[in-house]
Amino acid sequence: MKVVFLYHYYERRVEFPPLGMLYICAIFEKMGFEVEVLYFNKDTPSECFPEAYIYAYSISATAIYSEFKEILPKVKNKAEIFIAGNTHASIFPEYVINELGVDVVFCGESEIQVREWIEQGCKGRGIISTRRALNIDFPYPARHLLPKEKIYMQNRIGGKSKASISMISSRGCVYGCKFCAIQNRGKVVFRSIDNFRNEVGEILREYSECDGITLLDETFTMNEQFAINIAEIFREFNLKWECNTRVDKLNRKIISTLSKSNCMEVRLGIESGAQEILNAMGKGITIQRIEQTLKMLSDFCLGVKMYIMHGYPGENMASTMETVKFLERNQALFDRISLYQFTPLPGSPIYQELAAANSYNWDDFTIYNNERQWWGSNFLK
Repeated sequence: MKVVFLYHYYERRVEFPPLGMLYICAIFEKMGFEVEVLYFNKDTPSECFPEAYIYAYSISATAIYSEFKEILPKVKNKAEIFIAGNTHASIFPEYVINELGVDVVFCGESEIQVREWIEQGCKGRGIISTRRALNIDFPYPARHLLPKEKIYMQNRIGGKSKASISMISSRGCVYGCKFCAIQNRGKVVFRSIDNFRNEVGEILREYSECDGITLLDETFTMNEQFAINIAEIFREFNLKWECNTRVDKLNRKIISTLSKSNCMEVRLGIESGAQEILNAMGKGITIQRIEQTLKMLSDFCLGVKMYIMHGYPGENMASTMETVKFLERNQALFDRISLYQFTPLPGSPIYQELAAANSYNWDDFTIYNNERQWWGSNFLK
């Protein structure tokens, strides 16, 4: 039997390969299905959609949900069963069932639920909620279903890689940043060290051009010993790599380990140089701690990329200038910045707060095409 995964590639931006979807693809393959991944947009001709037993909609963001609605007439008779998952489907499962006419919506991390659903003959219908796994030693993402040019990434690993590959060693976040729409909040689940090491070996065998690993863990150094063990694997394979973490989850011991294991860049969600805005965001960090950590990273010559968000509710010219001065004051301690304009992401706490407080049309907002001015308006005051 065949299952076709439909994935919309957002062409205005270079995206990471969809590892979450590829994990689910690997489960289907493990259970004996023939699996195909079809990249599409609303203009994809109907003849490009093959017949299959199951169509699986991987709806990675609200920004591209309308594209799935656009193709409904082209795919309605192509499969016997329609299922959906990924971020948007997890946040709005009822809408997805009613508007797309799918049989099942899998919410959250769904490897276990998908396997059980298949074992039951694909008979379950409705919304199937997540039951978090104790570890995430699932079959490796089915990268072979994508062309290699969509697996290899350029300009990662400190902006210098030509063919890096993405991985995860853990999932989840225990922090309460109000702008974040992460669905697996509240607990971090880790892979076994051997499972991770074996996947690195497989990647290097199958993707010989790989020149580094981009780790996509939400907070890589959440568990110090685990992070040290993973870093030792990269040292063992002599691989360059990069990771995401928080300033309050770094210390001299772990920074020293990262620097000795070919880590080229640590990416930090700084968000603002104004303490008032950090407090409003629920970041749980201070400007003082940020600057202390930047200094430690600089002492060990580790590259730093900072994420800065402008326009969070409460922003004004005074807080903007605090951020500018913060950047000027610390410009010798970081290498790169990604600057984002605030957008209320569906599924985030701030989205719920703002939606409850006013009658704005939230369909006007996407993370990539936001013409709204949030900061300094009467609405924010």
